Amino acid sequence: MITVKNLEKHYGGVPVLRDLSFSIEEGEIFGIVGNSGAGKSTLLRCFNGLERYQGGSVTVMGKEVAALNEAGLKALRRDIGMIFQNFGLMGRKNVFENVAFPLRIWETPPQSFREFLARLQFWRAPSKEVTDRVMEFLELMGLADKHFERVQSLSGGQKQRVGIARALALYPKILLCDEATSALDPNTTMDILSLLQSINSRLKLTMVVVTHQMEVVKRICHRLLLLDKGIAQCLGKTEELFISSTECLKKFMEDDYTLIATGTNIRLMFMSPREISQDAVITTMARDLDISFSIVGGKLERYLDDVLGFLIINVPDEHLDVVFCYMKEKNLHWEVLGNGRDNVGRPR
Repeated sequence: MITVKNLEKHYGGVPVLRDLSFSIEEGEIFGIVGNSGAGKSTLLRCFNGLERYQGGSVTVMGKEVAALNEAGLKALRRDIGMIFQNFGLMGRKNVFENVAFPLRIWETPPQSFREFLARLQFWRAPSKEVTDRVMEFLELMGLADKHFERVQSLSGGQKQRVGIARALALYPKILLCDEATSALDPNTTMDILSLLQSINSRLKLTMVVVTHQMEVVKRICHRLLLLDKGIAQCLGKTEELFISSTECLKKFMEDDYTLIATGTNIRLMFMSPREISQDAVITTMARDLDISFSIVGGKLERYLDDVLGFLIINVPDEHLDVVFCYMKEKNLHWEVLGNGRDNVGRPR
């Protein structure tokens, strides 16, 4: 659906995106993460031609974006919806009018910017086709009963739902989400993410999600790309990258736990719901080896439709060899934390 090869983007000679190569499959929810200034939004805007690039290639639905003329870009953008952090709604229009606007523009495209402004000011009655489509998406968003309300009266979550409905109004093949949940509270964020998952499943829509919120990536993204100063740090399946604790993600995410200074801290990773539900690993290991461990912390997290997690323990150094042998024998996933060692154990 989207293929990026050796992409280079500069502002005034300053590199913003450097030698990026990856692809996004049809129907996939693809996450782009990184700190502020990493180049996430710039990369996203290269997909729909809002940003021009100086080197490499961006192919969207079989079309090289840099080679498109103005008419070609307009046709491409018709198939690409976009939702924003600040919602981007028209405050003087009601919910229905906000969702209908792209349909009205594409129904009979304006011939000039003056005509475009005139349409913003003077609103004629929409056709039955436009009305039916707007109400279809407002029903999907759970906002059908609010179609005549002004957007200023809506909550943040409702405003974002209006933005999503507007982005879907032209039946796009790709949906770009630029920090779509950053302005929302945690509960509303989860509601919007569930909605995006449902849309992806029902409409088979390809989604590209730009965010700095790791919970967003874990919750809905099939794969992710981590950017740092325009450079790809890691790329892969979401759950595999997080559970394998790659160095790039360790640097991006702060450790929530204060590790014990003595002994050796070990993280046991549970790679499937079955492993979480099996007999208590630590209790069984302590009993079998007759060794006492300190439990430093742990966490269960949702990755797409699975619940996975880890548990951090501290082992006296004199017992390390026997513990390592035991974990290998039991095919446990583990890694040593915070003491200079780089041992990682995985089942063969």
